[in-house]
Amino acid sequence: MRKSGRIEFQPIPVNQYQKTVEQELSRYTPQDLVRIQRDMVVIRTFETMLNEIKLRGSWLGTEYVHAGPAHLSIGQEAAAVGQAYHLGIDDHIYGSHRSHGEILAKGLSAIHKLDEQTLMNIMKNYFGGQLGTEGRVRM
Repeated sequence: MRKSGRIEFQPIPVNQYQKTVEQELSRYTPQDLVRIQRDMVVIRTFETMLNEIKLRGSWLGTEYVHAGPAHLSIGQEAAAVGQAYHLGIDDHIYGSHRSHGEILAKGLSAIHKLDEQTLMNIMKNYFGGQLGTEGRVRM
């Protein structure tokens, strides 16, 4: 079991994605592309807000002191939206310390895929429609 040896791998392809922009555009409707852009803007706005709160203690006139770190993922919006775009409502993601964008992208993707009644039902009944546990917001 502790005998020396080596592990051998099959070759791992790198940079093998060969589709052209035209081929990719044929996969998506104009509405899909607008939604992808909108989701990236929502995530960038959220990250910008976090940065402003961290640096200046406020966002658009609302004061807030954030004593902890703000591990931003500005510039990674496309990766977050791209990974979430084709996931199903019940698919799970697990983020890292820079996962605001990933979590927002997954939520935006799921919201888009839910009909209005189902979405409202989730919002009203998840934790009894309350924020935090036992109906209280934790601060």
